[in-house]
Amino acid sequence: MSLRTGDRPSLRFTWKIKNFSKLGTKKLYSEVLCVGEYKWRVLIYPKGNNADYLSLYLDVADSKTLPYEWSRDAHFNLALINQIENRQTRKKG
Repeated sequence: MSLRTGDRPSLRFTWKIKNFSKLGTKKLYSEVLCVGEYKWRVLIYPKGNNADYLSLYLDVADSKTLPYEWSRDAHFNLALINQIENRQTRKKG
């Protein structure tokens, strides 16, 4: 994933999840990513979030500490790499 916010620095992040197909959790958060003064994380629902397929989000890591109606314009790209079947690799952004 790469992330850029306005004139702030950008970040390239790789999150490798071992045994993804065997995950038994409803949702999973990545480690916190700091881009400039902002804290982000990736949120996934392996079995979907009200869907029958993987759901993936960019999440504000410290949203409870931010002012009401806080917003930030962020640009990001995501790539899902299937290490078993490379033809199923997907890129968005």
